[in-house]
Amino acid sequence: MAGNVLTDYQIRQYRPGDRDGVLALDSLVWDRDRGADWLDWKYRQNPYVDHTPLFVVRNDGEVVGARPFMAFEMRTNGGTVLALQPSDTMVHPEHRRRGVFTRMTEHAIEYYQGTNADFFFNFPNEASLPGYEKLGWRQIDDKRTYYRVQHPESLAPEYVNSDVARVLGVLFGPLLRNYYDRRGASSDPDSDVYVEVTPGLAVDELVELYERRPPDAIHAHRTRRFYEWRFDSPVWSRSTYVAREDGDQVAALIVRTRRTSDAVTITQIVDIVPMTGGQAWETALSHLFDAVLDDHRSSDLIAITGTVVPAELLKTYGFRPDDRLPLSSFSGHRCTLVSRPVDGVSWTLDDRTLDDAGNWTLTYAERDTT
Repeated sequence: MAGNVLTDYQIRQYRPGDRDGVLALDSLVWDRDRGADWLDWKYRQNPYVDHTPLFVVRNDGEVVGARPFMAFEMRTNGGTVLALQPSDTMVHPEHRRRGVFTRMTEHAIEYYQGTNADFFFNFPNEASLPGYEKLGWRQIDDKRTYYRVQHPESLAPEYVNSDVARVLGVLFGPLLRNYYDRRGASSDPDSDVYVEVTPGLAVDELVELYERRPPDAIHAHRTRRFYEWRFDSPVWSRSTYVAREDGDQVAALIVRTRRTSDAVTITQIVDIVPMTGGQAWETALSHLFDAVLDDHRSSDLIAITGTVVPAELLKTYGFRPDDRLPLSSFSGHRCTLVSRPVDGVSWTLDDRTLDDAGNWTLTYAERDTT
């Protein structure tokens, strides 16, 4: 490497003795407090690999870089493959612009070329996207997120990007809540659909509904093992909403909520099954949304991502996309779906090309959100 920039750095796989250093670096880089239970859940307890998918960079005995991955079993046109999502990238501020990010990512690529992993996929922001492209990742699609901003005056600068926006929140917050009240209860009141709410995950119902109509596109394989690991984060509280008609379950969704260090309450509609459907499915979604929004009136922000729910239905419930006005003026969370075959050349899996946006169906379940 030019100039031997990394001569004094050791890059290797994670060891148990690295834990405190990784957590300290995470706190410094991301300005948050994550404990050992979070690290264990997200990486050490991942059910799809037999190792901790995390690489560290040490300098003078200190952890100064970390390159973690979330492993997923992805379904591709009926088959399943192993995929890895780069997440929680960390480089100490004093060690940036020295090639640490590039070298530890190259080290990980080299490692996984000797395994059964097929591809990488992730959602970098505008700042980190060029670094991935230089390493062989390709842009697939801008990932739109829809937000229902219920209490704009409560949002911290992380979510509202100017003093002007906060003033607008104070001025128009009451009007906005009145607007949402009038937009609620959009489902047919004469329908026989009713909604049951279960604290935590109703895993049996979720798996059964998913298996009714799994999409042919690339997505995480929703098995019991997947649900029990993916939605066990200690950061969020969760509930399952199941819509039934004549006693038969029609659709379900997972909702999770957390309160940030800035005292902002965020709720995400994080997964929906089945992921496709017809009119009865859309009717069930309307009832599910009515129930979720009624139960989460106190949340400052409700978010949903992906293309599973029809855009018109989201608009009906007051959700707005982050790539259009007015949210495009304030959003700092835009991201792009990118991918790279582990071997750098095999862009087609089960007749699905990785760099075609039409071959992916994703929700928050596939995205690294703490």
